[in-house]
Amino acid sequence: MNLHRSLTVASFVLISGMLTTCAAATEVWLADQNEFPGKIWHVTTDGHAELQHRRNPTADRAFPNAIMKVGGIAAARDGSFYFCSGLDGSVLALLDARHEVLSFDFPGQVRDISTGGEDHTVYFSVVPTPQDGEPLADGKIFRRDIWQGAPVEVASVRQSDLGGNWWGTFTVRDGVIFLATTEPRSRLFRLTSGRPEPVFTGNSLAITGLEAGRGQFFVAEGSGQIQQTTDFTSFTPVASGGYHASDVTVREE
Repeated sequence: MNLHRSLTVASFVLISGMLTTCAAATEVWLADQNEFPGKIWHVTTDGHAELQHRRNPTADRAFPNAIMKVGGIAAARDGSFYFCSGLDGSVLALLDARHEVLSFDFPGQVRDISTGGEDHTVYFSVVPTPQDGEPLADGKIFRRDIWQGAPVEVASVRQSDLGGNWWGTFTVRDGVIFLATTEPRSRLFRLTSGRPEPVFTGNSLAITGLEAGRGQFFVAEGSGQIQQTTDFTSFTPVASGGYHASDVTVREE
Protein backbone atom coordinates (compact mmCIF):
# COMPACT_ATOMS: atom_id res chain seq x y z
CA MET A 1 0.00 0.00 0.00
CA ASN A 2 1.41 3.44 -0.95
CA LEU A 3 2.21 5.44 2.17
CA HIS A 4 1.61 8.84 0.63
CA ARG A 5 -1.96 8.56 -0.61
CA SER A 6 -3.37 5.26 0.60
CA LEU A 7 -6.16 5.43 3.16
CA THR A 8 -7.92 2.65 5.02
CA VAL A 9 -11.38 4.21 4.77
CA ALA A 10 -12.54 6.87 2.35
CA SER A 11 -15.80 8.79 2.53
CA PHE A 12 -17.47 9.49 -0.75
CA VAL A 13 -19.63 12.60 -0.25
CA LEU A 14 -22.16 13.16 -3.03
CA ILE A 15 -25.11 15.39 -3.73
CA SER A 16 -27.98 13.19 -2.70
CA GLY A 17 -30.11 11.90 -5.55
CA MET A 18 -32.97 9.60 -4.58
CA LEU A 19 -34.84 7.22 -6.85
CA THR A 20 -38.51 7.44 -6.00
CA THR A 21 -39.28 4.35 -8.08
CA CYS A 22 -37.57 2.07 -5.53
CA ALA A 23 -39.14 0.73 -2.37
CA ALA A 24 -36.65 2.73 -0.30
CA ALA A 25 -34.73 5.93 -1.04
CA THR A 26 -31.90 4.70 -3.23
CA GLU A 27 -28.85 6.29 -4.81
CA VAL A 28 -27.52 4.64 -7.95
CA TRP A 29 -24.15 4.84 -9.70
CA LEU A 30 -23.04 3.36 -13.04
CA ALA A 31 -19.69 2.51 -14.61
CA ASP A 32 -18.56 1.50 -18.09
CA GLN A 33 -15.44 -0.63 -18.35
CA ASN A 34 -15.07 0.23 -22.05
CA GLU A 35 -14.48 3.93 -21.32
CA PHE A 36 -10.91 5.21 -21.18
CA PRO A 37 -10.16 6.93 -18.98
CA GLY A 38 -12.75 5.39 -16.65
CA LYS A 39 -15.94 7.20 -15.74
CA ILE A 40 -18.57 6.94 -12.99
CA TRP A 41 -22.12 8.25 -13.44
CA HIS A 42 -24.60 9.19 -10.71
CA VAL A 43 -28.35 8.88 -11.24
CA THR A 44 -30.35 12.00 -10.40
CA THR A 45 -33.85 12.24 -8.94
CA ASP A 46 -35.40 12.29 -12.43
CA GLY A 47 -33.58 9.10 -13.44
CA HIS A 48 -30.98 10.82 -15.63
CA ALA A 49 -27.38 9.60 -15.41
CA GLU A 50 -24.90 12.44 -14.98
CA LEU A 51 -21.13 12.13 -15.11
CA GLN A 52 -19.82 12.18 -11.52
CA HIS A 53 -16.15 11.31 -11.85
CA ARG A 54 -13.65 10.96 -14.67
CA ARG A 55 -10.26 9.33 -14.16
CA ASN A 56 -7.03 10.75 -15.51
CA PRO A 57 -5.71 9.30 -18.77
CA THR A 58 -2.23 8.72 -17.32
CA ALA A 59 -1.27 6.43 -14.45
CA ASP A 60 -1.11 7.93 -10.97
CA ARG A 61 2.36 7.85 -9.41
CA ALA A 62 0.81 6.81 -6.08
CA PHE A 63 -0.55 3.60 -7.65
CA PRO A 64 1.27 3.21 -10.98
CA ASN A 65 0.10 -0.34 -11.62
CA ALA A 66 -3.59 0.52 -11.51
CA ILE A 67 -5.12 0.65 -14.99
CA MET A 68 -7.07 3.90 -15.43
CA LYS A 69 -10.42 2.30 -16.15
CA VAL A 70 -13.49 1.62 -14.00
CA GLY A 71 -14.89 -1.90 -14.21
CA GLY A 72 -16.47 -2.58 -10.82
CA ILE A 73 -18.02 -0.13 -8.33
CA ALA A 74 -19.40 -0.52 -4.80
CA ALA A 75 -21.05 2.04 -2.51
CA ALA A 76 -21.10 1.43 1.25
CA ARG A 77 -23.68 2.54 3.80
CA ASP A 78 -21.03 4.50 5.72
CA GLY A 79 -20.47 6.80 2.72
CA SER A 80 -17.38 5.07 1.37
CA PHE A 81 -17.16 4.34 -2.35
CA TYR A 82 -14.83 1.78 -3.91
CA PHE A 83 -13.94 0.85 -7.48
CA CYS A 84 -11.62 -1.33 -9.51
CA SER A 85 -10.65 -1.56 -13.16
CA GLY A 86 -11.40 -5.28 -13.36
CA LEU A 87 -8.04 -5.68 -15.09
CA ASP A 88 -5.52 -5.57 -12.22
CA GLY A 89 -5.28 -6.17 -8.48
CA SER A 90 -5.94 -2.63 -7.23
CA VAL A 91 -9.05 -1.60 -5.30
CA LEU A 92 -9.39 2.14 -4.94
CA ALA A 93 -11.65 4.56 -3.11
CA LEU A 94 -12.91 8.06 -3.81
CA LEU A 95 -12.41 10.74 -1.19
CA ASP A 96 -14.73 13.77 -1.31
CA ALA A 97 -16.12 12.50 -4.64
CA ARG A 98 -12.98 13.38 -6.58
CA HIS A 99 -9.71 12.23 -4.96
CA GLU A 100 -8.60 8.70 -5.82
CA VAL A 101 -6.76 6.79 -3.11
CA LEU A 102 -5.50 3.23 -3.02
CA SER A 103 -7.51 1.12 -0.59
CA PHE A 104 -5.49 -2.05 -1.12
CA ASP A 105 -3.65 -4.18 -3.68
CA PHE A 106 -4.19 -7.90 -4.15
CA PRO A 107 -1.87 -10.34 -5.99
CA GLY A 108 -4.46 -11.38 -8.57
CA GLN A 109 -6.94 -10.01 -11.09
CA VAL A 110 -9.80 -8.42 -9.16
CA ARG A 111 -12.87 -8.69 -11.40
CA ASP A 112 -15.78 -7.34 -9.34
CA ILE A 113 -16.43 -5.83 -5.91
CA SER A 114 -19.30 -5.48 -3.45
CA THR A 115 -19.71 -4.07 0.05
CA GLY A 116 -22.41 -6.59 0.91
CA GLY A 117 -24.29 -3.87 2.79
CA GLU A 118 -21.51 -3.83 5.40
CA ASP A 119 -19.45 -0.89 6.62
CA HIS A 120 -15.67 -0.66 6.01
CA THR A 121 -15.84 -3.97 4.11
CA VAL A 122 -15.10 -4.98 0.52
CA TYR A 123 -15.89 -8.34 -1.03
CA PHE A 124 -14.00 -8.99 -4.27
CA SER A 125 -13.82 -11.73 -6.88
CA VAL A 126 -10.62 -12.95 -8.50
CA VAL A 127 -10.56 -14.83 -11.82
CA PRO A 128 -7.33 -15.07 -13.84
CA THR A 129 -7.39 -14.18 -17.53
CA PRO A 130 -6.87 -17.34 -19.64
CA GLN A 131 -3.47 -17.51 -21.33
CA ASP A 132 -2.44 -19.28 -24.56
CA GLY A 133 -5.84 -20.80 -25.23
CA GLU A 134 -6.27 -22.23 -21.73
CA PRO A 135 -9.82 -22.71 -20.41
CA LEU A 136 -11.28 -20.16 -18.02
CA ALA A 137 -9.83 -20.85 -14.58
CA ASP A 138 -11.74 -21.33 -11.35
CA GLY A 139 -12.25 -18.22 -9.24
CA LYS A 140 -12.43 -17.11 -5.63
CA ILE A 141 -14.30 -14.51 -3.60
CA PHE A 142 -12.65 -12.75 -0.69
CA ARG A 143 -13.89 -10.47 2.08
CA ARG A 144 -11.67 -7.74 3.47
CA ASP A 145 -12.46 -5.67 6.54
CA ILE A 146 -10.66 -2.45 5.66
CA TRP A 147 -10.04 -1.67 9.33
CA GLN A 148 -8.53 -5.06 10.11
CA GLY A 149 -6.45 -5.62 7.00
CA ALA A 150 -5.86 -9.03 5.46
CA PRO A 151 -8.54 -10.52 3.16
CA VAL A 152 -10.25 -13.80 4.00
CA GLU A 153 -11.40 -16.27 1.35
CA VAL A 154 -15.16 -16.79 1.63
CA ALA A 155 -15.86 -18.85 -1.50
CA SER A 156 -14.07 -20.97 -4.07
CA VAL A 157 -15.97 -21.07 -7.36
CA ARG A 158 -15.30 -23.97 -9.73
CA GLN A 159 -16.25 -23.39 -13.35
CA SER A 160 -17.33 -27.03 -13.63
CA ASP A 161 -19.94 -26.51 -10.90
CA LEU A 162 -21.50 -23.64 -12.87
CA GLY A 163 -21.14 -24.93 -16.40
CA GLY A 164 -18.41 -22.34 -17.08
CA ASN A 165 -18.44 -18.68 -18.14
CA TRP A 166 -18.12 -17.16 -14.67
CA TRP A 167 -15.85 -14.13 -15.03
CA GLY A 168 -16.34 -12.86 -11.48
CA THR A 169 -19.72 -11.07 -11.56
CA PHE A 170 -21.35 -11.35 -8.13
CA THR A 171 -23.17 -9.54 -5.36
CA VAL A 172 -23.80 -10.13 -1.65
CA ARG A 173 -27.11 -9.73 0.18
CA ASP A 174 -27.47 -10.45 3.90
CA GLY A 175 -24.25 -12.46 3.79
CA VAL A 176 -25.44 -14.62 0.87
CA ILE A 177 -23.39 -14.58 -2.34
CA PHE A 178 -25.11 -14.52 -5.76
CA LEU A 179 -23.18 -15.22 -8.97
CA ALA A 180 -23.96 -14.40 -12.61
CA THR A 181 -22.29 -15.97 -15.63
CA THR A 182 -21.19 -13.86 -18.59
CA GLU A 183 -23.08 -15.03 -21.67
CA PRO A 184 -26.03 -13.92 -23.85
CA ARG A 185 -28.46 -15.35 -21.31
CA SER A 186 -26.72 -15.23 -17.94
CA ARG A 187 -27.31 -18.00 -15.43
CA LEU A 188 -27.62 -17.04 -11.77
CA PHE A 189 -26.56 -19.01 -8.73
CA ARG A 190 -26.78 -18.66 -4.97
CA LEU A 191 -23.97 -20.09 -2.89
CA THR A 192 -25.39 -22.36 -0.21
CA SER A 193 -22.84 -23.96 2.13
CA GLY A 194 -20.24 -23.15 -0.50
CA ARG A 195 -22.10 -24.91 -3.29
CA PRO A 196 -23.79 -23.08 -6.22
CA GLU A 197 -27.56 -23.51 -6.43
CA PRO A 198 -29.34 -22.30 -9.62
CA VAL A 199 -31.78 -19.44 -8.97
CA PHE A 200 -33.91 -17.13 -11.14
CA THR A 201 -33.79 -19.59 -14.01
CA GLY A 202 -36.20 -17.46 -16.02
CA ASN A 203 -33.63 -14.73 -16.56
CA SER A 204 -33.21 -13.67 -20.19
CA LEU A 205 -30.64 -10.87 -19.84
CA ALA A 206 -26.90 -10.83 -20.46
CA ILE A 207 -25.70 -9.60 -17.07
CA THR A 208 -22.47 -7.61 -16.88
CA GLY A 209 -23.01 -6.11 -13.41
CA LEU A 210 -25.11 -7.14 -10.43
CA GLU A 211 -26.09 -5.35 -7.21
CA ALA A 212 -28.42 -6.40 -4.39
CA GLY A 213 -30.83 -4.02 -2.72
CA ARG A 214 -33.49 -4.63 -0.11
CA GLY A 215 -35.87 -7.08 -1.76
CA GLN A 216 -34.61 -6.30 -5.26
CA PHE A 217 -31.65 -6.54 -7.59
CA PHE A 218 -30.12 -3.98 -9.93
CA VAL A 219 -28.65 -5.28 -13.17
CA ALA A 220 -26.30 -3.83 -15.75
CA GLU A 221 -27.26 -5.77 -18.85
CA GLY A 222 -25.83 -6.45 -22.26
CA SER A 223 -27.35 -3.42 -23.98
CA GLY A 224 -25.64 -1.15 -21.46
CA GLN A 225 -28.82 -0.23 -19.58
CA ILE A 226 -29.65 -0.58 -15.87
CA GLN A 227 -32.68 -2.61 -14.85
CA GLN A 228 -34.37 -3.20 -11.52
CA THR A 229 -36.00 -6.56 -10.72
CA THR A 230 -37.19 -8.80 -7.93
CA ASP A 231 -37.51 -12.05 -9.89
CA PHE A 232 -35.45 -11.68 -13.11
CA THR A 233 -38.55 -12.17 -15.25
CA SER A 234 -39.91 -8.60 -15.16
CA PHE A 235 -37.66 -5.57 -15.27
CA THR A 236 -37.98 -1.81 -14.73
CA PRO A 237 -35.51 0.64 -16.34
CA VAL A 238 -33.64 2.68 -13.74
CA ALA A 239 -31.82 5.41 -15.63
CA SER A 240 -31.40 7.08 -18.99
CA GLY A 241 -28.61 9.11 -20.50
CA GLY A 242 -25.47 8.99 -22.60
CA TYR A 243 -23.83 5.98 -21.01
CA HIS A 244 -23.26 2.30 -21.69
CA ALA A 245 -23.13 0.75 -18.22
CA SER A 246 -21.19 -2.41 -17.42
CA ASP A 247 -21.70 -2.25 -13.63
CA VAL A 248 -24.06 -0.71 -11.09
CA THR A 249 -24.05 -0.03 -7.35
CA VAL A 250 -26.61 1.42 -4.97
CA ARG A 251 -26.83 2.94 -1.52
CA GLU A 252 -30.17 2.63 0.25
CA GLU A 253 -31.40 4.69 3.19
